[in-house]
Amino acid sequence: MRVRTYGSIEEADPVRWDELVVGCGAPVFYRSAFLRAFERFPLHGVRSHVYITGEDEHGTLVFAMPVYVIRGIDPMRVLHDHFPAFGDETVLVNHVWHCYDTWIPTRRLDPDIVGAVLWTMEALAADLGASLWGFTNVDGTGALARALTAAGMTGIQVDERFLADVSAIPDIDHYLATLDHPVRSNLRRYTRIAQRAGVVAGIADVEHADLEGFVALARAGAAKYGNADYYRPGVFEGFLRDLGGHVRVFEQRLGDRLIGSTVLLVDEKTLHWWVAGNDYSAVPQISPFYLACLAAINEALITGKPRVEAGRRNPRFKTRHGLRPRPVQAYFMPTFQRAAT
Repeated sequence: MRVRTYGSIEEADPVRWDELVVGCGAPVFYRSAFLRAFERFPLHGVRSHVYITGEDEHGTLVFAMPVYVIRGIDPMRVLHDHFPAFGDETVLVNHVWHCYDTWIPTRRLDPDIVGAVLWTMEALAADLGASLWGFTNVDGTGALARALTAAGMTGIQVDERFLADVSAIPDIDHYLATLDHPVRSNLRRYTRIAQRAGVVAGIADVEHADLEGFVALARAGAAKYGNADYYRPGVFEGFLRDLGGHVRVFEQRLGDRLIGSTVLLVDEKTLHWWVAGNDYSAVPQISPFYLACLAAINEALITGKPRVEAGRRNPRFKTRHGLRPRPVQAYFMPTFQRAAT
């Protein structure tokens, strides 16, 4: 195994990188377009970013993953709540906080691959001054969780993420039929009220979406939780524009007023209901958030995406609307603990 590290995605050969990511089914967060956009428009502060690749004896790329050195950046409170001794320390983490589905993109997730990744990450953590290193947002039911456990790391559940398999659902009416009657009736009632109020909704591509309006709505909502800078003005819009064709935006307008905006990310198999901002005061009888859920499911159905991902948290709403939880785990170790054991 030949392991290499690079300081930019361009140095790591993005064409070959994407062939691997698409071939193994990793989500959009691992595409070179996402990584390049984050380099140019960092959604949160990073001290260093490194791209790790591994090649076999024939020069074939067998794994590729980004890692980031951060300090004092913990919007989901994973470090402060679950690794409090390291909450204010320098940490090497597998991806940015805006990615809720951690992978090691690889052609085979075997002990050799996992071992190479872990030893490289630990060495990088030491070289870059990080006190803690590891993975967050790992699917607790998935192959990576099993592989990390087998390699001697211990997982801690830090959250849940939610997704729906819509591969057997032909259209939005059949989706509604899968929901409990009160939930189905509420969505239909909100749709009627929005239409009567004159709300106009639709999906826009990133070139025509009101991204500044989205950021204003998203920041206002996040400010209630002290987390407005999850959506940094100027940076978030630039990031989305750089991400280009992987972005769709569901917008709801009342006259000239943007009252709801939801950013959807797309890859080969999944529509990601990623981030949203809503004005709940515009039409008090409805929730733009509920209508955005319906629009996300519908967009997946009409574009042939078999899976809808809805990120972390808000479990009561998401389970009532047909999304199913999966445990999200973090696997972290103090630097050099592996060497000592």
